Amino acid sequence: MEIHRLDFASPAAWWRWARQWRKTHLVDRIDRIAVLDHVHEGGQLGPRYAFMVVLSCGIATLGLLQNSAAVIIGAMLISPLMGPIINLGMGLATFDLRSVRESLVSLGAGVGLALAIAVPIVWLSPLQEATSEILARTRPTLFDLLVAVLSGLAGAYATVTRKGETIVGVAIATALMPPLAVVGYGIAVANWAVAGGAAFLFMTNLLAIALSVTIVARWYGFGSTDSPKQTVLQAILIVTVFALLSVPLGLALKQIALQTQEELTVRTVLEKAATQANGRLSALRVDTGGNVLAVDAVMMLPSHINGLEETLQRQLSARLGRPAAVRIREVLTADDASIAQQQDALAELKRSVLALQDAEALRAKRQQAAQAEQVQLAQALLPYLGRLVRRDDGAGWTLRLAPETRVPLARAQQIEREMAALRQGKGQTLVVIPPLQSLPPIPLVRGNGGEAAPDTKALATLDTQAWALQRWQADSVDVTLTTRNAAVAAAWEEALQTTLAAHGLRLGRIERRRGSPAFLQLTPGAE
Repeated sequence: MEIHRLDFASPAAWWRWARQWRKTHLVDRIDRIAVLDHVHEGGQLGPRYAFMVVLSCGIATLGLLQNSAAVIIGAMLISPLMGPIINLGMGLATFDLRSVRESLVSLGAGVGLALAIAVPIVWLSPLQEATSEILARTRPTLFDLLVAVLSGLAGAYATVTRKGETIVGVAIATALMPPLAVVGYGIAVANWAVAGGAAFLFMTNLLAIALSVTIVARWYGFGSTDSPKQTVLQAILIVTVFALLSVPLGLALKQIALQTQEELTVRTVLEKAATQANGRLSALRVDTGGNVLAVDAVMMLPSHINGLEETLQRQLSARLGRPAAVRIREVLTADDASIAQQQDALAELKRSVLALQDAEALRAKRQQAAQAEQVQLAQALLPYLGRLVRRDDGAGWTLRLAPETRVPLARAQQIEREMAALRQGKGQTLVVIPPLQSLPPIPLVRGNGGEAAPDTKALATLDTQAWALQRWQADSVDVTLTTRNAAVAAAWEEALQTTLAAHGLRLGRIERRRGSPAFLQLTPGAE
């Protein structure tokens, strides 16, 4: 019991126990020869690998151009780059120069094939705008690096334990194939900022995955004893490759850490300013690229703050040691009392609008009822006025006035003219047919000054009678002209010719009589 307590109290004992547990439960349970053979086979350059790279990059490029995450995930399911990366990490862990060389050759060929496919697809595509899926892969962030590291750890574990390699390959493809497709997009559209940023992200993720595989392989006991005998020069070359791969990853980590720190500083300063104004920071976007730090933020504030952008620019420039360009979009809010007051006002306004709508609906209903009653009365009274029928040609209506109405001919003609003026341009005319009746004689009254020209009133009466004869479908008109003045007779004959021709009637027989009083009598022609 004392030894047991001593073991728990001693760090060296704990260390020995951990090494023994690792050897027993991890190292000794792995068939390292089978694992190495499997990894070496998966990392070789061959037709299947090249075909899968072409398919995966083509699908990823199309998904990026369509801004479709589902299509991009379909490209990840192929995961062709998993084999060479796992082989590279395992070669670094076992100091196998041949595996490292083969992996680098396979990766280089895969990158070349991917770009050779992505660039023509973008050239031939009608969609060449930079989508959100493309822009999201133009520069590495801390989260991208974490995804790559976790993908590498999962890939190495799945490879060593021979469990779930296909599923883990999707995670590795997540970090590699879409950025590689974005590199091809940037080259195709000559946007070197996009191509360079995506290439940097691709290299960062590739190195993070490879070194994560190396760490897991060493943890499971893979080392120099699992590779062919190496010379000192080969070992030095492998260590040099490892160091060279670590340098860009370290630089990327430094840059990502700096970007993360700057974004955290910006968020802290803006949230403090919003809190002091009894508001909150709603959205924030920070662009750390370039000499000037670009900040675009949305703040929910109770009221406008004058000079807020200038104040934040000075604070951020002082904190970060470089110029900052700040753009703040303010969304004005109100306190609870103001909101409640506004809601009450809106509720009252809503009630008023509903009341007006109800009143308008009631008025419209009453108006419709009155119109319906008016139409009903008009339909009931119409038979007493006459009979309204539609003409055979469908061009209008005919109103045959009833004899009981005793409507004068002048009034009937006036009704037709008023309806014609009302229906002008609507294509539907009304023809009024007066009741059949004998035409009264027209007194021949001279015009003012005693001249022979007919009087205006007498001419109007002549026009009305000619209209009635035309409505009664008379072809010609016989005339009896009684007067002692030859000049008056001649003037009225001319007026007769003009008026009857205007109504499409033909002047028939004219009977002249000498006598007084002077008058004109029209009758339908005998022909």
